[in-house]
Formats: sequence, structure tokens, C-alpha cells
Amino acid sequence: MSELKLEHLDMVSEYKNKVLNKTADSYMLTISRDGESPARSIYFYGDAVDAATGYAAYTDWGFAKDFLTVELYEPTGKVHSKILRRPRGGECTFIRDDYHKASQILKNVVGRIPEDAHRQISLDFAKLFSRDNQRFDPSRFLVELGYRGDLDDRTD
Repeated sequence: MSELKLEHLDMVSEYKNKVLNKTADSYMLTISRDGESPARSIYFYGDAVDAATGYAAYTDWGFAKDFLTVELYEPTGKVHSKILRRPRGGECTFIRDDYHKASQILKNVVGRIPEDAHRQISLDFAKLFSRDNQRFDPSRFLVELGYRGDLDDRTD
């Protein structure tokens, strides 16, 4: 808690009061790790484009142990919120190169193992990789392998 600034509570409260009084003239972005209070970081923006760009810049959990909460407050009172969660296994185990290597291995056994076995192994790898990394695209992986089944079968 030593890194958190207690004055952030006042800053958020003051901004919300300005919104209620219809005197807010900026956008406020708040960042919190793992439900901490007050917000760890607060940014103010003078226009919607910069505020939306700042909000969109947060795409993963960063240094949070479990989740990062990103909230964008508009002067109108509307609040946009997203929670970015760490994958259940913690840090990603696999890297992009691992996905490509696994794909190449699976391509190399096409025709050497039964088609249904290849299909199942491909689905199992797609499930494994997507559980490890929330940004992994199982559909793209399976299409690259020439997977012809129903892609909705790919998740647990």
C-alpha cells in the first residue's frame, strides 16, 4: 500500500462531484491492481480521442497478481470499465515460437497418423495454448493446420 497515494481518493471524489454538478470538462482514466483502493494511477485527458486511446492502450494485466481494472470516466457521467485477468496458470509458459514449432510438428505428421487422431491432437494443442495465453487465437492455429472440423469444438 506504500506505493498508493491516498490523495487519489480525493481526486476521484472531486472528479465525480464535478460530473454530478455538470462542471467536469475532462476525461479521467483510473488503473487499479487486484481491487486495490485508491486507484494506483489516474490520468486526465482533455478530449475523447486521447482518452479512448489511453483506455485502449491497456490490453493485459501488467504487474497485477490476478487482475487489472481500467476505468474511463466521461464528463457526462458514463463509465467504461474493463478487467484484464492474468491467465489461470500465471505467466505464460509458451512463446510465439513454440506455437509455430508445434504447428510445424503437427503438419509433418499429416498422412502418417489417422486423421481423427491428428484432429484430436490439434484440438488438444489449441486448448492447451489458449489456456496458457489469453491472446492465443485457437481458430488461427487450427486453420493453419488445415483443420476442417467445427471450430466450436475447440474449447473445454
